Amino acid sequence: QCLCLDVFGMLDYLQTVLPPADGTFIDGFNCWIGAFTMDPEECQHLFESHVPVWLIWKPDCVPTDMKVIKEVEV
Repeated sequence: QCLCLDVFGMLDYLQTVLPPADGTFIDGFNCWIGAFTMDPEECQHLFESHVPVWLIWKPDCVPTDMKVIKEVEV
């Protein structure tokens, strides 16, 4: 079901004709703001891309070889 919705969404996106953009354009940020994730693999990709990232895990799930800079209680 999820894959089906993704495919139909992409097909709808590709078939939608948008008029050319006009008006005032605003420059984007020149730096990343950061991200929160619960996926260690995604965290590693963001870290390697130099994007500030916060990995959300329960303390007992953190591997002993993982470097924790600061633990924050929520």
